Amino acid sequence: MKKDEIYMKAAVKNAMKAKGMTGVNPLVGCVIVKNNRIISEGRHEGPGFAHAEIIAINSAFESLKDSTIYITLEPCNTWGKTPPCVETIEQIPFKRIVIGAEDPNPLVSGKSIKRLEKKGYDVTVGVLEDEVNAMNPYFKDYISRKKTYIIIKAALTLDGYLNVNGGESKYFTCEESRTLVHEERFKTDAILVGSNTVNTDNPILDCRLTKKRYSPSLIILDFSNKLDYSKNIISDSKRKKYIFVSEKFKNHIKSEKNIKYFFVKRKESVWKILKNEFYRENIISIYVEGGADVFSGAIKSGLIDEMQVFYAPILSGGGKRIELPKPAMSGFVLSECKKIKNDLYARYLCSQD
Repeated sequence: MKKDEIYMKAAVKNAMKAKGMTGVNPLVGCVIVKNNRIISEGRHEGPGFAHAEIIAINSAFESLKDSTIYITLEPCNTWGKTPPCVETIEQIPFKRIVIGAEDPNPLVSGKSIKRLEKKGYDVTVGVLEDEVNAMNPYFKDYISRKKTYIIIKAALTLDGYLNVNGGESKYFTCEESRTLVHEERFKTDAILVGSNTVNTDNPILDCRLTKKRYSPSLIILDFSNKLDYSKNIISDSKRKKYIFVSEKFKNHIKSEKNIKYFFVKRKESVWKILKNEFYRENIISIYVEGGADVFSGAIKSGLIDEMQVFYAPILSGGGKRIELPKPAMSGFVLSECKKIKNDLYARYLCSQD
């Protein structure tokens, strides 16, 4: 590998240590290299905290003269909760500045790069760009629309059922498909399910098959106030939880640690809240894994950005069946289709805003 790629990989790895901490801000990592060794590093850990490059600069215990700074994302050039990073960088006599990707924010995009080049710095842009952008897959969409990206997932038998022979939900897709689901969870900020799924399956809903220590926040639809609070994910005190309940049960709910309640008059309003307001909760991407009712409610809302379907090579003949929207009529466009062992995976993107 080229040296630039080696050191940018180190910056990416450093950035990923803050997964789940940065909220609506992107994951950003930085390393500073001198004489072929990393002399300092930094990562952004959330709104209001110093940015990765500032931490790396301030943490260095030797002169930064003639060193090279590697930053996964273009440094900011505007005031927010912290000063513009580019102002600090241009005070340092770096030999080179290497940037993974331009910032998609139109207030920044390309402006810091041009500013640094104008100052006479040797700036390289686009090192491991795809890998850098993959750390923040929904950030660009959030920046452009200020809306939360919603993905719905379903694992189905060939005849369109969520379970086999009318029984309780069980794994019937292959392990490789389940691993892909865990990888998709890892990319998102929250997982959404209905209370029936929690009560019946007692799921963990983490990313354990990726072998990464990260568990997305949880959103539970419990309109009838029947959620069993003794289940695994409710008793997990480390995870932030959001529960939607019908407004008529408002006086029956006792406050619980790490749980925020939303009381709604109509079920349909949930999806508008999730789409248009949930970024205020630092949630800019949601992975929906509910049952038939949750799936159909999400589709009817017309607010879904992506649909992922896993078909297992078996027939059910009974149980809970869901009707997938016809892509040509619903605005969904097939983006990817592939075999995963004996399963079939299809990914659809919504072409409508």
